[in-house]
Amino acid sequence: MVAIDAEFVAVARAETSFEGGVEVQLKPSRLALARVSVLRGSGPAAGSAFIDDYVACVEPVVDYLTRWSGIRPGDLDPATSQQHLVSLKAAYLKLHHLLDAGCVFIGHGLKQDFRMLNLTVPPEQVRDTVELFSFRRQRKLSLRFLASYLLGLTIQTGTGQGHDSIEDAATALALYNVYCKLQAEGKLEAKLHEMYRWGKQYGWEPVVHVNCVPQPPPGPGVVGLAPPALL
Repeated sequence: MVAIDAEFVAVARAETSFEGGVEVQLKPSRLALARVSVLRGSGPAAGSAFIDDYVACVEPVVDYLTRWSGIRPGDLDPATSQQHLVSLKAAYLKLHHLLDAGCVFIGHGLKQDFRMLNLTVPPEQVRDTVELFSFRRQRKLSLRFLASYLLGLTIQTGTGQGHDSIEDAATALALYNVYCKLQAEGKLEAKLHEMYRWGKQYGWEPVVHVNCVPQPPPGPGVVGLAPPALL
């Protein structure tokens, strides 16, 4: 069992045109793998990274998407990077080895990552927290929201550093452990209802805790919903 997260940069911008005064996307931006982190999911070293590769980019980067990726100019250039750089092929072979070994992958939003990584992973080898903590035909909950609500953690703060793939993978692993505990205790469905009620009343931004109790944000809320600890 391993936890995984990947970050990407743009190597081609989206192509758009205006039709009837409305901007229409003709072609989406094209992304390239920039960093992939894999953490041990169990055992005494659970949570430790054994893969943290930055991928040397062979195409010019048009946008590092730093706010989301955490990747900065120079990180993917062999001449200037201070990171552990590997080729795209080397990164892919490592992941494919884990896949062939039967590893179960834990992460948040893995469907998109696997598509970008060109990996076909059997459903039985996937534990995606974006799916585990959701109801059908309901909105998907962000990693930031789940981390704050269930773990009391503040991640992806938007301070300019961008996302960190090790942090995001570790957060998904911690959430999966919470999922297993709630499921074993028969409390998963109740917790999901609680979170969806909270989000519908107060919004889906990260939650602040005081004495382990989620606190409503300042401002008027919808009457009739008690704080989660009182439900």
